[in-house]
Amino acid sequence: MISNEDKLLKVARYLEGDMEPEEQIGFEQTLAADEELQKLVADYRDLHQTLKMHLAPSQSDQEVNEKLRNLNDQYFKSRKTARIIPFVQYLKWGSAAAVLIIGLFVWAPWNADLYEKYAVKKEMSVAERGDGNDNELQKAAEFYNQKNFTAAVTLLKKEYQKDSGNALVAYYYGLTLTEINKPGEAIPVLEKLYAGESVFKYDAAYGIALSHLKQGNTLSAITWLSKVPESNGNYAKAQELIQKLK
Repeated sequence: MISNEDKLLKVARYLEGDMEPEEQIGFEQTLAADEELQKLVADYRDLHQTLKMHLAPSQSDQEVNEKLRNLNDQYFKSRKTARIIPFVQYLKWGSAAAVLIIGLFVWAPWNADLYEKYAVKKEMSVAERGDGNDNELQKAAEFYNQKNFTAAVTLLKKEYQKDSGNALVAYYYGLTLTEINKPGEAIPVLEKLYAGESVFKYDAAYGIALSHLKQGNTLSAITWLSKVPESNGNYAKAQELIQKLK
């Protein structure tokens, strides 16, 4: 079965005219029957056009190439993949295409799939923590458990601002921020929780790892996953996810 990485690279080579005629014919035959591949081709074309329109014309090729080299070092050479396309190939396709390829690898939909698979599934229960008399927190828990994270985060933010030392609130506030695509805001909330000695300490470590995963920061995700001890309920998932990210 062809990997997502290979699909993306084949799409790039096809649209950048880098395929031999025989390979191009085979690709087009596959494309005609593969809806996922068709969507990837459409996404590539759309993003490629957007990049062409928005890349600053005053930026020199040397500056662009240097930035791309740095991105290549950060996001490709650190990944243990069986096949890495030489960086010169990206330069051959042009700056816009190179930025697009690297961007799609960093924000790839299959990374989002990993997040969904390993996200915390446990429901928020305020009663078990002795906070059942707090009506606002109870409402937040109900929204959270219904996966209405936008509504939940508003209430959890208010509770967190009232008492940032409440470990339950801090934990679910951090998770909810990540769920609504604000992992950068979630990380400091969860890091503060991890620095303490509450029962959520190592749950917070796993939550931080998920936030980094959602950002596409694989190395940081692995670092935080490694902090989850065997005694924690997330340990098995953490170890499994580490292997998938390596």
